[in-house]
Amino acid sequence: MAGNWPPSRFWQYWALAGMVVLTAAFWWGVEGYALFLGGHARDPIADGLLRFSLLVLTPALLLVWLAAAWLRRRVGETGYWQYLGLVAMIWTGAILVTRMLLA
Repeated sequence: MAGNWPPSRFWQYWALAGMVVLTAAFWWGVEGYALFLGGHARDPIADGLLRFSLLVLTPALLLVWLAAAWLRRRVGETGYWQYLGLVAMIWTGAILVTRMLLA
């Protein structure tokens, strides 16, 4: 039975990270879209950052999470987690700055 188990727990961690990534992306997709439709971003910088985070950064975060098998073969497990962490930090930073500009 132990021979069928993969040598690492990569996919378990990937699924746990997916719960956070997918929940955060869905939350920002709904909240960011509501902010966009509500016209809350009157400042051109806030409007541009809001659009960029919704149209570029959120899909990039989801694509990095979904492309785990492809990226894992090319950059290794630790490289994948570093890459996902980097994209997630850029995404989070953009969301936080957008929220501060709109407040």
